[in-house]
Amino acid sequence: MSISCNCSVDLCDAEAPEFYREDFLTAKKAHKCTECGGEIKPGQRYRLVVGKWDRHLETFRTCMPCHRIGEDLCPQGYYIGGLVEIIQECLGFDYRKVPKEYL
Repeated sequence: MSISCNCSVDLCDAEAPEFYREDFLTAKKAHKCTECGGEIKPGQRYRLVVGKWDRHLETFRTCMPCHRIGEDLCPQGYYIGGLVEIIQECLGFDYRKVPKEYL
């Protein structure tokens, strides 16, 4: 059985960044995940997005579980920082509260 979020997220309306960079790094210190709010611990891989939108430099760090959830369940994309909300609206549950035995 396959689950995916077919909510239409119109990323075409999003403001294009002045610049944008995406990397996958290994944490040297603790960070907070932009999506779930959980801790990214030293030694864990994470997705780093840096860009400049509307004259504001922004940095986003996403833990690998959230990154994978976004890739797998929202193939059309989602707004950075809005993954929990789009999954709740589209699929009706908060993936942060799924028991660990199901992960």
